[in-house]
This record gives sequence, structure tokens and C-alpha cells, in this order.
Amino acid sequence: MTERDNPNYYKLIKEFKKFTGYGIVVNTSFNLHGRAIVMTPDHAIEDFIDCGIDTMYIEGFKVVRKKN
Repeated sequence: MTERDNPNYYKLIKEFKKFTGYGIVVNTSFNLHGRAIVMTPDHAIEDFIDCGIDTMYIEGFKVVRKKN
């Protein structure tokens, strides 16, 4: 993959490598145990609320869990 193919994903991988030393990100399904795979933005937000993820990118937007 090149920066020209997908600039945002390329930047994500580049930043990930700075922190971990690994220039690879694994893309996997987004679903909670016993639930269907996320298929819509609304469903993604529901599962985000119900799980321990602290940050999510969806359709160009960064969603961050509010810290108490």
C-alpha cells in the first residue's frame, strides 16, 4: 500500500510504527461476543458504548470515549 492509495490509512500505519516499531495494522471484524458484525454507523456507536474501546474512527470522524 502507498500513501497515494489511501492517505489516511497510510498515516495511521506510519504513526503506529512510531509507537510500536511495527509497520502493520490488522483489520478484523467489529463485533462483540454474541452479537452480529457491525454493519451500520448506528450499530458501531451502540457497540462502542457497550465495549472497552476508547477511540474509534468511523466515516472520517474520530469518536473518543469521554473520561469520567
